[in-house]
Amino acid sequence: MTTIDRIDRIFREALNVEVPSSTTDIIDAGLLDSLALVTLLFEVEQEFDLTIPLDGLDIEGLRTVERIAALIERLALEREPPAAVDGRLRT
Repeated sequence: MTTIDRIDRIFREALNVEVPSSTTDIIDAGLLDSLALVTLLFEVEQEFDLTIPLDGLDIEGLRTVERIAALIERLALEREPPAAVDGRLRT
């Protein structure tokens, strides 16, 4: 299951919202209000086992399912351990 599929499932199951496509502007379409946003952030953190930092959170990054998926993937990469370089871990 892709990140987008998992986000779609959150919208369907936790928010009772069917998002027409992954590029639909969910705010302009009226599918996401402030209460639903809090629920969405909570559910995403639970589903993907990550923390979304609220300081500096840009609402533009939450306007489409694609943008939410990109945010999740970026946060997941940031929490990965340092990559091995020449057989040694970077510090």
